[in-house]
Amino acid sequence: MKSTTTFKFILLACFLLSQAIEAQIKIGAKAGYSVGRLTDNSNNIYTEDYESTSGIDFGMTLEFPVSELFSIQTEVLYTQRGGTREGMQPIPTKALESFGSIEQLNFMLALQGKDPVSDTNPMYADFTNESDLNYIEIPILGKLGWGETWRFYVEAGPYVGFLVSSTQRTSGSSLITLDEQGTDPLRVLNPNYVPGDPTSGPPWVPLPPQSFDADTDTKSELNTLNFGFHAGAGLIREISDKHEVYLGFRGSWGAKTIQKDKVYGESHIGGLVFSLGYAYTL
Repeated sequence: MKSTTTFKFILLACFLLSQAIEAQIKIGAKAGYSVGRLTDNSNNIYTEDYESTSGIDFGMTLEFPVSELFSIQTEVLYTQRGGTREGMQPIPTKALESFGSIEQLNFMLALQGKDPVSDTNPMYADFTNESDLNYIEIPILGKLGWGETWRFYVEAGPYVGFLVSSTQRTSGSSLITLDEQGTDPLRVLNPNYVPGDPTSGPPWVPLPPQSFDADTDTKSELNTLNFGFHAGAGLIREISDKHEVYLGFRGSWGAKTIQKDKVYGESHIGGLVFSLGYAYTL
């Protein structure tokens, strides 16, 4: 499926480029401010409550006029997507390996009469979690425009995206708890405990707050290929017969879920982009 979709986009891009020598095409560049968003309708504990993050969106454009009203535009864009979450949230088991193996952790919990920890029964902590996703996107858009010196346009079409990098940035310090409410902290052996000596304290004491400051490369956990839909509108100002500038607004939605393992959610990427661009007619 991945190779077939990519091959079709490459063929279409090559066809459009082959028409450039016969058509009065426009070549341009654009840069903008993006507001990325991760959405998941599966009510997964790892992906709920993510808020929007901002980023950049820039690239090259190639527009092929078909008539005075309609044109086809293809682009190559570098775009940032993602989301951020704050507060109490689950900790994936692989993130607990800095405290020892999961087997050792579960053995310690068993001694306390606690249930074993797993990705479906995780521990929790209060920290900030930001997902930073960077893509190369290639949209192919149908574009309707009308007007002369000032020209309005609307555009829509599919895109294919290739994941360049993915980083999970966490920060903050927190107790680790066995419940989402934060009332049952993770306990470890009391190094000062002496059996029969009440002054030495209880045998188990809460683990002190731990730092969650880390940048983790998560690209291997996500699907490299994505595809979806772009739609937008804007205003073009013609400077001369060859030059024009434009201001555009566009929304995007990814049709493919980004996670390889559905245990960690079924998130779709999307975003809103405000762009300023320039085009030159060849």
